[in-house]
Parts: sequence; structure tokens; C-alpha cells
Amino acid sequence: MKLLHIKWGHPRNVEFIVRACHMFKIEYHYTDDSSPPDNQYDIIWAPSAWIDPDRYPTSKILFGPHFWVFPNPSDPLFTQAKPEHASRCVYLCLSDWVKTMYNDFVPISNQIIPFVSMPFGLDVQAPPKHEPYEYDCIIYYKDVDPARLVWCVAHITSIGLRYKLYRYGSYQRDEYLSTIQKTKFVIWLGRHESQGFGLQECLATNTPIYVYDVHTMKEEYVNGRYVYLHHSEQLLATVAPYWSDICGIKVYSNEEFVSRLPEFIEMIPRYEPAKYVQSTLTDDICFRRMADALHINVNTL
Repeated sequence: MKLLHIKWGHPRNVEFIVRACHMFKIEYHYTDDSSPPDNQYDIIWAPSAWIDPDRYPTSKILFGPHFWVFPNPSDPLFTQAKPEHASRCVYLCLSDWVKTMYNDFVPISNQIIPFVSMPFGLDVQAPPKHEPYEYDCIIYYKDVDPARLVWCVAHITSIGLRYKLYRYGSYQRDEYLSTIQKTKFVIWLGRHESQGFGLQECLATNTPIYVYDVHTMKEEYVNGRYVYLHHSEQLLATVAPYWSDICGIKVYSNEEFVSRLPEFIEMIPRYEPAKYVQSTLTDDICFRRMADALHINVNTL
């Protein structure tokens, strides 16, 4: 079996596709050509741009998830797709809230190629935790009103918790993962996530997370402004689209943050976030989902 990857994809998504191809003994090929010749690939992954399925009549095609932030009805995915493409093509939306949000921009009746919500796989190999812990918690901050961070740091300091702050885009991944191993739990102050690799990597280390969740994309705050506040659509969203009660607690206000934090800390020994990751987000599970969406039986590979 052969898979062709066409043009740019998020590095973490590419890493997963490469690992999955190795796992299932699929030949991986890459091209930067937006319209490569038909070499009868079994699967084509076009993460960031439309290709005409008619040029590849024997291939199953995974589109997305990087076509747009918000879909436009004039995009070729809607204007050039044909009903017969629907049996061998899907568009990857990463999570349920993203798929629902897309429906606000392009009615389901216009979606000839099916939208499917499924994550890319996570490399879940993680070293054991190190006790005694150097920190009580990590505070992870990403693109929400900085007043929320100031308030959180003040509260955590007032109750005597030792913490280390990580700001999105200002740290090295290896150092972050190393610190998680020396930390009891993580407080997550972030904007919406389509999948949330950073948060999921934390769960994979069996570290519970206290999530200060968002209601909508309109809470994203960058360079002194709310990025999506001008949109009339609701843009309902979440920080943690893949989540279970065994991972920790989500809260939505300062008051709830304060009132539920003691409950969360008391429950830390009983949370099992790594168990959730192993049952939901491994390479094997995630690639099988994608193969099933394309009606491919990976058990025969």
C-alpha cells in the first residue's frame, strides 16, 4: 500500500502520518507538486489545498485539516466536488466543535465531501514521574486576556503553591516535557484548540490538568485585541476537545476556579489521564479511525 502526502501539513500531523505508515507498513511519499501524476496511490493526504479527485480515480483521499480557519462556500472543496467523490474522500475537522462551527459557515447541504471529526495520533511514550516534585504545578498560558494570567498567578501565590510558568511559543518542547515529570499538575489558561497537542502530551505523562476553559473562539487575545470578536457567528469552542473526567476538571470563571481547585487537588491521586490517552489518541487508534472513514481495512495490510 502507498500513501502520497501533497504539500504542507502541520509538522505534528506529518510526524503522525509518517509514524502510522511505518506502523502499518505503508510506503510514505511526499511531493510539493500541487497536481502530481497519478501513480495509483492507495491513499492521498492533501492537508492544505484542494486536488481534483478525478485525476486520481483509484485513490482514497484525506483532505485537511488546514484549508482554512473558516470555510468559504466558494472554496473548490464545495464548488468542484462531485457526489461520486463522497464515497472515497473525506475532510478532516480534528474535533467535534470544529465540525459544528464549520456548519455555521457552510450548510451541511453544501458539503458534498463528508466532514469527519477525528484527531491525529500522539506519540505517547513518556518517562515516569519524579518524586519528590520540584513544582506543585505548571501554569500554561496561551493567547487569552493577560488579566486572567495575572489573576491566576496571584491566587496560586496566595495559597502557597510552587509553580513554573510556560507561555505558548516561548519555550522548548523537551524542556517543557521534562518539567512536567517534576510537577504534580498543570493549570491550563489557553484559547480554543482544534486538537491540542500540548495539552494532550501533558495528559500522556499522566499529569492531571485544571483547565480554565473558554466558551468561544472570541476569547482568543493576541497583540492587545480579541481576534475573532467581530464575527456574528457564535464560534463555540473549547480548550480541550478530547477530554474525560479522569483527566481533571474544567472551569469557566474565576469564582469556579477558586471553589473547585481544592476538590481537584484532593483528587490528583485518583486521576488517570494517561489511561484516557491510551484509549483514545494513540497512533494505532487514530490511523484506524482515518482508514475506517475511507473504508480501508488496515487489518489486511
